Amino acid sequence: MTRQPTLATERLVLRPFAAADAEAVQRLAGDARIADTTAHIPHPYPDGAAEAWIAQHPADFAARLRAVFAVTLRRDARLVGTVSLNGMSRPDARAELGYWIGVEHWGQGYATEAAARLLAFGHEAWGLSRFVAHCLARNPGSARVMEKLGMKQEGRLPQHLRKNGRFEDILLYGLNLPSRGRDAPNGARPRSRTE
Repeated sequence: MTRQPTLATERLVLRPFAAADAEAVQRLAGDARIADTTAHIPHPYPDGAAEAWIAQHPADFAARLRAVFAVTLRRDARLVGTVSLNGMSRPDARAELGYWIGVEHWGQGYATEAAARLLAFGHEAWGLSRFVAHCLARNPGSARVMEKLGMKQEGRLPQHLRKNGRFEDILLYGLNLPSRGRDAPNGARPRSRTE
């Protein structure tokens, strides 16, 4: 699969980003509250950064490096955020989940709904059976999303990341699907403990 599909949930449509989304991405991600609660979004959000980010997506998807989806409302197609699978490893059947939702849409369950659909897609389309994610320890909303997805906290990295001049703890989450170890995508066999 080299062309990114569109996915749907009850309330959302997950679609590839388009160049026309750049202004909305900059407005939503440029909110200081988004930058404050995510590890890598800068504030202020630089001009041209959204365009450059969006331009990378088709090639990254085709190479199966990452899958980045625009999260839009089904009722009016308004962009509310993003959800992604990053650092995909085909031999290891795993990927890292990432997401952010614009501040005006917090607390409505959109991140959980979009992420659940994306995890299902990753498993069904690519045979992924392990998903990891992380968040700042002081971001309980993001941790709740991961927990609602069935992810378990697997670790804590004390003072791991410098954000706005202070060192932040990072919480690590993971999910192994029940089929982990039994499903081997594309003819690969699971690794034994001694390999």
